[in-house]
Amino acid sequence: MLAQILSLYLQGLMLTSILVFLLGAIWLFIRAIRKKDKTLKARQATLYEALVISVMTIPILSFAMMGILLMLRV
Repeated sequence: MLAQILSLYLQGLMLTSILVFLLGAIWLFIRAIRKKDKTLKARQATLYEALVISVMTIPILSFAMMGILLMLRV
């Protein structure tokens, strides 16, 4: 049972990592197209914010995804 839960957590971690970084890249790409950030410092701050948001939300979403996968498998 523990191995199954670990497997589901790793699957959720992989899925949410891909999803969050993909959404972050899309958000940064849209900001670049619209030229929201004029200076280099503003662009670096936006990139830093996107990375921090991604790193903080991935573990939370992976637990949620693990719960969803656990419900679907049972």
